[in-house]
Amino acid sequence: GDKAAARAAAEAAGVPVVPGSKGAVREESDALRVAHEIGYPVLVKASAGGGGRGMRVAHNDMSLRTALQAAQVEAAGDGVGPRGLLLLFAPGSPDPSDLAGFRNRAWPRFHAVAIYRVRGGHLRRESLSGSEDLGTCAGEDGAFLALRRREHVLSKDATVEKFDNNASGWNGQPGGPGYPHFRWMRRLVGSFGRTESARRILDFGCGAGWVGIEAGMRSKGAHLAFFDPSPEMVRIAEGNARESGISDFTGRVGFGEQPPFPAEGEAPYDLVISSGVVSFSPDFEGWMEGLISTCAPGATLVVGDLHPTSVGMRHRKRTKPLLPVREMNGTPRGPVRQWLEARGYQHEASAGYQLSRPIPQAMFFNETRLKGLLSWPLVGTNALGSKLSGILGEDRFDSWVMRFRAPTKP
Repeated sequence: GDKAAARAAAEAAGVPVVPGSKGAVREESDALRVAHEIGYPVLVKASAGGGGRGMRVAHNDMSLRTALQAAQVEAAGDGVGPRGLLLLFAPGSPDPSDLAGFRNRAWPRFHAVAIYRVRGGHLRRESLSGSEDLGTCAGEDGAFLALRRREHVLSKDATVEKFDNNASGWNGQPGGPGYPHFRWMRRLVGSFGRTESARRILDFGCGAGWVGIEAGMRSKGAHLAFFDPSPEMVRIAEGNARESGISDFTGRVGFGEQPPFPAEGEAPYDLVISSGVVSFSPDFEGWMEGLISTCAPGATLVVGDLHPTSVGMRHRKRTKPLLPVREMNGTPRGPVRQWLEARGYQHEASAGYQLSRPIPQAMFFNETRLKGLLSWPLVGTNALGSKLSGILGEDRFDSWVMRFRAPTKP
């Protein structure tokens, strides 16, 4: 192609172009074509490296081993704006573990959001939501790994959009093959705070509200408050609370870093529960400060989340190029416990739940192929495993939960 024309097209699209090696002009044009199809700005970035089959950063040949070096990841991302997209191209049919390896090296600066595959002149997008045909695309067959900045993927706007779009699917489906496990998990976390004496309960990042509702159903006459970044999730949580027989409740929209409870003039809470929320936050310190700001002196605090270094999570990170961002952003219970204890919170109990690989794979097979035939045996296995979590060890569970007592003095 014409080098001057390629640069003119790049400038017109607002794409910074850095001169590359032999063949770069054609590959720049291919990257711009993908950018046009998906509607995002793209950084076409040159970097040193040898030739040969393997991954290329935007348009440069380099060996896969070279591409996976942290310094190369840094070089590839230089210049990508807050909302920009970085495309990494692997010719042919790259192994998923190779793409996953690059994704792991790019984290936490970038997170992989999609794979764009070129096959016989056709472009197809793959994401966690499914796949779609995007029409024709010139250039050789291969796969573009599309990455966006962590702060964008975890931004407030992106979080609200994702939660609103997935709200109904996260509500649980009574009668479905996966529902017994869903109900067991929410009961486990909801009762972990020994809720019977609680008078004011806060579900900190409520989702569909079920964990807080389970706690509220065990604390007759308690006031239940809950919030979530998604207005749709709060609406669903309000309906679930009402249908569960809880009349004294308040739902609001907000983020953990600046929680909407307690508002001015309102009392803090004697039971605060937060399940699976910290991994959605881009600011661990800010989120934790927000969490403890809601606790009354001497309150019970229950917090749980994913365990990012469990047996199963490590396997997923090695083999799957596309993962939910919270699996990459999850925090082990150790740092959470250390942070809280440094501020005077007394640890009372810990447990792992959701046994790791191969139990989740068995559950998926049960739900998709066996129509729930093994649902209760698998729930029983998880329940027994949770009771024995102190013996089995933290890494045998994909999730954790802990209970703390807040300091009696602010």
